[in-house]
Amino acid sequence: MASASRGKEYSLAVKIAGSVASSFNSAMGAAENRISGLGQIAKQAAAIASAAWGALKIGEFVTDSVQAAVDFESAMADVAKVVDGLRDENGNLTDTYYAMSDSIVQMSKNIPMAAEDLAAITASAGTAGIAAEELTTFTETAAKMGVAFDTTAEQAGDWMAKWRTSFTMSQEEVTALADQINYLSNNSASTASEISTIVTAVGPLGDVAGISAAQIAALGSTMVGVGVQQDVAATGIRKLATTMVAGSSATKAQATVLQQLGLDATEMAQRMQTDAE
Repeated sequence: MASASRGKEYSLAVKIAGSVASSFNSAMGAAENRISGLGQIAKQAAAIASAAWGALKIGEFVTDSVQAAVDFESAMADVAKVVDGLRDENGNLTDTYYAMSDSIVQMSKNIPMAAEDLAAITASAGTAGIAAEELTTFTETAAKMGVAFDTTAEQAGDWMAKWRTSFTMSQEEVTALADQINYLSNNSASTASEISTIVTAVGPLGDVAGISAAQIAALGSTMVGVGVQQDVAATGIRKLATTMVAGSSATKAQATVLQQLGLDATEMAQRMQTDAE
């Protein structure tokens, strides 16, 4: 009886084991299939998410591009308001306008500055009275000068516009002055911004005294280089210039000092016009 009972138990155990094994294998197989299915779903979801992200980025790019185009057209409209020849008698944009617009767009591809910002400089230059045929050159120089002088293109453009007026310069002459200032800053303890500020502050007084813009820049660079503040340097150069050309208007004290140096105030004023340096 005991043997028969153990046999039944063994047989039952085998059956249970077989059922468990079968059931376990089936469960594992189903789980693997489920995992595999989830993997496929995950891959599909990732692909969809990637596509959606790409679409979002494309959408943002398109939106930004459209906005940039709108901003540029708005800036160019300001240019057309202040520059003659960009609209005809009927208010329509001219070929000159489109040529200038194309030049500014092309410029933005070669200079790290948005076309809208370049157009804003052009508008400011037009307001300052810069001739239409010189505007694109002026804008390009301002942008490059801003980078070289470690300042904004707007500031560079403002300096150039004032130099043109103060020293009666052409754009080519202004560009040459900017090169001279850049050279001085690279070879002295003064910055291009400091020198430019001094040249602008002294302005037409230098011309009255027979001192060129380049000479003012050199004087300013020298003074700042030895520790003189730029506003003090500008004031000093203006005072020097006005005193040396005072002539018959020189004070008694000034005339006396010049006499002690063996100089005559009136003669000094005349000589300043021919050889100020």
